[in-house]
Amino acid sequence: MDVLTRSSHDTARMETHEVVAYLLERLGRTLTAYIANTRSRAMPARWAAPPGEPSHATPADDKATRLKAAHTVFQAIEDADNDQIARSWLISANPRLGGHTPADCIRDGKYKDVFNAAEAFISDHHYG
Repeated sequence: MDVLTRSSHDTARMETHEVVAYLLERLGRTLTAYIANTRSRAMPARWAAPPGEPSHATPADDKATRLKAAHTVFQAIEDADNDQIARSWLISANPRLGGHTPADCIRDGKYKDVFNAAEAFISDHHYG
C-alpha cells in the first residue's frame, strides 16, 4: 500500500476533532481556518475540542472534508519526509496545480488534483 493510501485510511479512522487538532499543531490557526474555508480563526480550536467539552463545535461536512483531505496529504508527506517539508509543500506554488498552492486547491475542493500532486511529490515521479 502506498504512503498516500495508508494516510487516507488513517485519516478515515480518526475523529474529526483529532484531525483538526493534528492540523492546528502543525499548521496553526490561520492556515487551518483558511484550508477549511472559514473566516473565523477561532473555529478550528472549537472543532479540535473533544466532543463533550463546552467549547466543542462540529464543522460542516464540506469543511470537515477539506480538513481531512489536508490531513491525508500532510501526513503522507510528513511520513515520507518530515513535517517541515509537508508544510512547505502545502503552501508553495505548485506547477502540477497550475501554479496554485495545494492549500488553495484543497480549499477549492480540488482533492483529486492535490492527491495526484502529492503522490507525484512523494514518489518523485515526473510526468511528461
